[in-house]
Amino acid sequence: MSDTPSVLLIASDTIGERMAGSGIRYWNMARVLGAQQPVTLATPSITTLAPPPGVTLVAYGHPGEDERGRRLVELVTDHDVTVAQHLPYLYADPELLDSRHLVIDLYAPWVLEKLEYARIDPERGEAHRQDDLTILKRLLGLGDFFLCASERQRDYWLGTLTLAGRLEPSYLQADPALRSLIDVVPFGLPTDRPRKTGAGPRALFNLGPDDPLLIWNGGVWNWLDPLTAIRAVALLVAEFPTLRLVFMGVRSPGAQVAEMGIVEDARNLARELDLLDRHVFFNDWVAYDERQNWLLEADAAVSLHVETVEARYAYRTRVMDILWCGLPAVVSDGDVLADLVREEQIGTIALPGEVSSVVAAIRGVLDPDSAHAMRSHLADVASRFTWEQVCEPLLRYCREPWKLSPLRGGDPSADYLAKLERMYSETAQYARKLEAAVAERDTELAAQRKRRTRPDLNALFNRNKRG
Repeated sequence: MSDTPSVLLIASDTIGERMAGSGIRYWNMARVLGAQQPVTLATPSITTLAPPPGVTLVAYGHPGEDERGRRLVELVTDHDVTVAQHLPYLYADPELLDSRHLVIDLYAPWVLEKLEYARIDPERGEAHRQDDLTILKRLLGLGDFFLCASERQRDYWLGTLTLAGRLEPSYLQADPALRSLIDVVPFGLPTDRPRKTGAGPRALFNLGPDDPLLIWNGGVWNWLDPLTAIRAVALLVAEFPTLRLVFMGVRSPGAQVAEMGIVEDARNLARELDLLDRHVFFNDWVAYDERQNWLLEADAAVSLHVETVEARYAYRTRVMDILWCGLPAVVSDGDVLADLVREEQIGTIALPGEVSSVVAAIRGVLDPDSAHAMRSHLADVASRFTWEQVCEPLLRYCREPWKLSPLRGGDPSADYLAKLERMYSETAQYARKLEAAVAERDTELAAQRKRRTRPDLNALFNRNKRG
């Protein structure tokens, strides 16, 4: 390894002008790391963004899964440290992975998100959840250092690392707190103050300059609760006749994430309550560099979730921008954001799923005196969450990476298991192609049957004419 270790960050989501939370995180981690050492940011597709100083952008996207895996292995080979949510271990020689320093980013507990998928769509979701559990077990064994987004998440991941055999007495001798095994790197904020650079929702939706404006910052997923927010607005319009609720983005810029069913449910509810395009508005997505133009026009932000285990350990990444823009927040109780809002007095808390509680919380942030007090606290909170500050554990590791154990929780059967997983992956790819071919053939056969059973209208007409 060179005196200055080279770092590879593998982004799993889109990097570009339109980014969701994961893309934003990896873009900013690369930017901060690039200020101290050489960094390569590997992106799923080519981006038009100019790289930050010290950062090289490389696209690893290829049509086939095998090609992508082999390209990522090449990149891992060329760097001393790799930071990623997922690793191409099916395509890598175990000796290669043993020789590199691997940082596993667990900031988004996707295995808990997949629980929600499995609950909503058991037939397809359960198979995906089982796949992800297999992947997670391998990642827990491979990592030299782990990142998470909050102290609550850290407790959860310490439990999983215990079961993975990663908590050893020798680790505790060197570091009783085990921060050298897993530490907290939450979502960060820019150091510069937000500045209006263009139009926001008031111009796009023709809203009045003094209309009370609530903004839903971030995506709309099935485990969130836009329906209760819409019902609360319906109850408040008599009191606030020009109240507006704007959903800032309902379609993720990542091509692999489709619009979820809850989005259509939310539109339908707004339509049924006669709120759609009058009091409730839906936008596809806002470019990353334009998000402040929307937030700075709002009076408060809204982030509600359904009461699930996913919510308890989630870290709503895009919602952190409301701190940057000084917006009081209405949030559901039960997650770490609610803890922050409560402790710092920067918003109001609502009980999950209870419309009356959300109504009271919205009243609280729209009250001028209460809102002024909340905004006075927000600037101090935001100053503690800059990317440069929150990334310090990662910066420290990448400057002088370490290995707590050469085994990393591995066992002699790892190579055999890797071969089995590779075979499973190839079989799954073939099965997906076969399913697509069968579906296409079924469509063709259905069309043929329809043509055969369709009556000949000309023959019927001529027969009737003769009769």
